[in-house]
Amino acid sequence: MGAQPAYRYSERAYERPVERAPRIRVVPGTGPAAAPSALPVSVVFLAKVAAAVLLVVALVGVARVALSSAAVTGSLQAQELSGKIDSARAQGNQLEVAQSSLSNPARVKTEATAAGMAAPLETTTIELGQDVVGIDEAGNLSLSQSLRLAAAS
Repeated sequence: MGAQPAYRYSERAYERPVERAPRIRVVPGTGPAAAPSALPVSVVFLAKVAAAVLLVVALVGVARVALSSAAVTGSLQAQELSGKIDSARAQGNQLEVAQSSLSNPARVKTEATAAGMAAPLETTTIELGQDVVGIDEAGNLSLSQSLRLAAAS
């Protein structure tokens, strides 16, 4: 009897096993299944409507407060301006009275006499025909040349 080898050489031992792709089947779906809500749809709808109504009421309230605040501010500014107008009118009236008393010819004569002034013995009028302003060599106005030009006219 012959001895059998403990290991047998085979061509298949060095071959790679054939890998087969796993069998996957794609089934188009409608998305993840939604868990049924615990509340009826009508209760959820009413809650959403109530939240929307409360939001609208809150916005209207904020708008009313803002408009009321603006109205009060405008009213206060109008009152302040009316007060300033009344004050300016009163001051204008006082200035008119002061101007009228200060420009009174009798008062001016009395003040002039008290200050040691007297009426001139003679008055003259200078009529300027043409421009009599004189200018010196530097381009500045010259009073002496202007007086000479005025006397020559």
